[in-house]
Amino acid sequence: MPRILGFGGNISPKTLFVFIIVPMFAIAIILRIVFSFVPPSRPDVIPPAEGMVEKATVAEAQEHTEVRIAMPADLLGGAVYSVGVYTKAAGALPTGSIIANVTEDGRRTVEIVERPSTALPDVLNDYRPTSSLPVALGEAAGTMLTLPSKHLACVSPSEKWDLPGYCEISKVLVFEKDGLVISIGADAAHATDGELILMAKDILGQ
Repeated sequence: MPRILGFGGNISPKTLFVFIIVPMFAIAIILRIVFSFVPPSRPDVIPPAEGMVEKATVAEAQEHTEVRIAMPADLLGGAVYSVGVYTKAAGALPTGSIIANVTEDGRRTVEIVERPSTALPDVLNDYRPTSSLPVALGEAAGTMLTLPSKHLACVSPSEKWDLPGYCEISKVLVFEKDGLVISIGADAAHATDGELILMAKDILGQ
């Protein structure tokens, strides 16, 4: 029989179950009920970081950086949903980096990333692609990367948060312009290789 200090006698397993195990189960159930009423946080379309400023338009975001934000004039039927300016370095994103999301019909189609003060080989290595292919972009050159899947579930569109649906970035076209390394990524199958190439040529022609 187990002996509980301070009780001068033995306590039966049944009593032990009633006074210790049952309350533990009760507390666990209560906590589960309480947390079920806590609303989930809004998913982040742009990776959050200290010093990241998120705006709804390119013009608003441009006020927070001296680097000109590269954006195709023709978004191929899409529209800018949000633009994030990283005023501090965050992981592989140096200070002054930009991430912009383009959406169409309530879903993200492409993600455009602009990195200043970065070497192209470093960016290509950071993506850890499963394959790469050189791409001619007029007089310039780019590299099309196929990215490994992280097997993350897609996020569904939400009217509550005014949030577009989005999935993993599956392919990225990387190139250089005016000292910047620019990446245009396809959200799953929502943008073709040809559309990424058209957007890259658009930016290079500006």
